[in-house]
Amino acid sequence: MLFAILAAWFGYKKGRDTGRNPFLWAFIAAGAFIGTQLLCALGIGVFLGLGVELWGWSETLYDTYSPIITIVSVVASFIALLAVFRYLDKIPKQKIFDAPPPPPEFKQPD
Repeated sequence: MLFAILAAWFGYKKGRDTGRNPFLWAFIAAGAFIGTQLLCALGIGVFLGLGVELWGWSETLYDTYSPIITIVSVVASFIALLAVFRYLDKIPKQKIFDAPPPPPEFKQPD
């Protein structure tokens, strides 16, 4: 939970510093961290559940490998969070105008 709060805080700061919506990027950073963790654990759980049903694996397999699954999920969350921060580190490009645009031309009816 602490890492999700820190992800939101740093997402807010990076979003604010690059001129983006800081609240949106705080939500995106925290969501990426928590969502990646949930999806990774869910995917591994579904895979192990299919293995139990289809191939006769042990039913205590998830309990046995729970610490490894947690570590894999947290590492995947950090990778996703680093990808979000890497995107936020890129400052949005702004168009540079050399001169003002020419004035409009109005055609007179003949």
